[in-house]
Amino acid sequence: MSSDNASKHLAHDLNNIFTRILSSIELLKRKVPASQEIIPLLNTIEAGTYLASEMIGENLNKTSLSKNKRRINLNSIISDVVRSYSSQQKEKIIFDLKLDPDLKLVMGRYSDFYRVILNLVVNAIESISGTGIISFYTANITNETQVEIIIIDTGSGISKENLPLIFEENFSTKAKKTDSGIGLSIVKKIIGDNNGDITVASEQGKGTEFRIVIESAPALDPQISDAGKTILIAEDEDILRELLAELLESYNYTVLSCSTGLEALEMLKVRQPDLVIIDKNMPEMGGFEFLNELSISNKDLPVIFASGSPLDEMEKERLVARRIIQKPYNFEELLSLVRDLIG
Repeated sequence: MSSDNASKHLAHDLNNIFTRILSSIELLKRKVPASQEIIPLLNTIEAGTYLASEMIGENLNKTSLSKNKRRINLNSIISDVVRSYSSQQKEKIIFDLKLDPDLKLVMGRYSDFYRVILNLVVNAIESISGTGIISFYTANITNETQVEIIIIDTGSGISKENLPLIFEENFSTKAKKTDSGIGLSIVKKIIGDNNGDITVASEQGKGTEFRIVIESAPALDPQISDAGKTILIAEDEDILRELLAELLESYNYTVLSCSTGLEALEMLKVRQPDLVIIDKNMPEMGGFEFLNELSISNKDLPVIFASGSPLDEMEKERLVARRIIQKPYNFEELLSLVRDLIG
């Protein structure tokens, strides 16, 4: 097996595991009261799962397994970064977090926003000599479809001369031996690529305040389907197949399930579902072989094609008329596609 194929198989296996974790988290969230302290912990596990997938993808393939943006929780990312530094900086820095528990989700990639928050925290720590405070505030902007993050430190501040330059490429006031992070120019680019903006206010000797404003993700309709639609799931991972079936059934969909594309074709001979969700890699017959057969017998049947490894350009061309979901995905992403296709 070539190293490229080995990487794809490894990515597929890992992302199946990640999707099982995310689906389990979704079920747990639905089974515990929203007020319980377990919800923030589940959000942290969810954020870490996405971050791990994106970082592994970048190392396996030079690019992420998925460039697709997804609905993410900024509070979880902030909490993760602060948790990483709070113990090692406990003698020097007080971290003050006032995070809105009802903060809307945003569209983006976990690894991008993790790098943004990490860079701003590192800069704030390095600006503080002796002891100091780094404060985080998050909130939904009233009457706007935006959220804001405010980060304030009690560090040395930025001079009036340097303040207009801090977002310029290669600009730094740090000595080479202490230079770290991705740079504020990259921070600004990431924020801009995610329909947002970052501004700064600072005064020498009086600390710095960064304010990030990001467009919030569209709200998902929580309404339970009353259409009585039937969905066929073809997925060889038993645990994942069972989790997805339970989640879809909780939204009043009737679910049929099987573990290969060949079994899916046999089931189509006796019952016609409204939608098929099929995995790319399965024994006996995978997703592409299934689609080849379906194009002969029932080409208009809606299909969601799930892949745990990157799709090359030829594969994407073969799926131009189909919906694609990249593993790991959370249930909200899948449900959104299902509703688009069959209501």
